[in-house]
Amino acid sequence: MCTLTLLREPDRLLLTMNRDERWTRSAERPPVLHPGQGGRRAWLAPADGERGGTWIGADEDGVAACLLNAYAPGDLDLIGRPDVPSRGEIVPAVLGRGRAGVLRFLSRELDPRPYPSFVLVVATPDEGRILRWTLDRGLELEEVAEGWSLITSSWWRADEVVAWRRQRFAAWLADGAPFSGPLPAFNLVDEPGAREHSPFMTRGFSGTRSLTRVAVEPGRRRAALLYWARPGRAAIDPDRPTAALELAAATG
Repeated sequence: MCTLTLLREPDRLLLTMNRDERWTRSAERPPVLHPGQGGRRAWLAPADGERGGTWIGADEDGVAACLLNAYAPGDLDLIGRPDVPSRGEIVPAVLGRGRAGVLRFLSRELDPRPYPSFVLVVATPDEGRILRWTLDRGLELEEVAEGWSLITSSWWRADEVVAWRRQRFAAWLADGAPFSGPLPAFNLVDEPGAREHSPFMTRGFSGTRSLTRVAVEPGRRRAALLYWARPGRAAIDPDRPTAALELAAATG
C-alpha cells in the first residue's frame, strides 16, 4: 500500500514516496542523519516507529533507495510473525556502501527469501535497479529507465487500484507533470469519491501516513531529504515539510 514517483535524469534523481500504513501503527520517527562508520558512508532516512526500519533514504555517495510492500499468496501468513525479519531492515542494509558496494550487495549478498514480498528501488542519476520479490514468482530484476516512472501497490482491490493510479499518472504526465511546491502534484492526488484509490490515500483502516522526497543533484553535490508527517487524516502543506535534511554527496 504505497506509491512512488521516480524521475531519473543525468543531472537529477528525484524519488517521492507516499507511505501507506494502518492508522493504528505507531507514529513514524522523523528523518535523521546516520553518520558513516565502519567503512560505510553517511545516510539520511526516517524510521518506522514500531520496528525501527525505514522505507526510503539517501547516502552521501548519491545512492537513493526505497522499498514498497508487494502482495502475493502467502504474504498475510508471514506479516507480524516474530520469526520473520522486517522488510524495513533492507534499505538500511543498502545505503552507505558506495556505488560499487551497492551493486555487489544487490547481486551477491541480498537474500530476499526470508522476507514477505517487496519491491526495492535503488538508483543514482546515472542508473538504477528495481528488484521485485514475490513469494509466487520469485526474484525479478529490471532497470530504471530515464524519465518518469510510477511504482505503486495495494492489497485491497489491487488490480483496480493500480490501474486507477496508472491512469491518473498518465494524465498527470500529459498535463506536463506539474508540481505543487517541491512535490509532484500526482503524489498529492486525493480525489473526492475515490479517496481509497488515490495516491494520497484514505481508507477506514489505513491511509497515507507520510510523504518523503529524496533529491540527488550531482551538479550541486548534495543529497536532500524532505519529509511530511500527515496530521491525522488531513491534507499536508507542500511548502511546510516536517523535516528537511541535507548532506554533501560525493558525486559529480
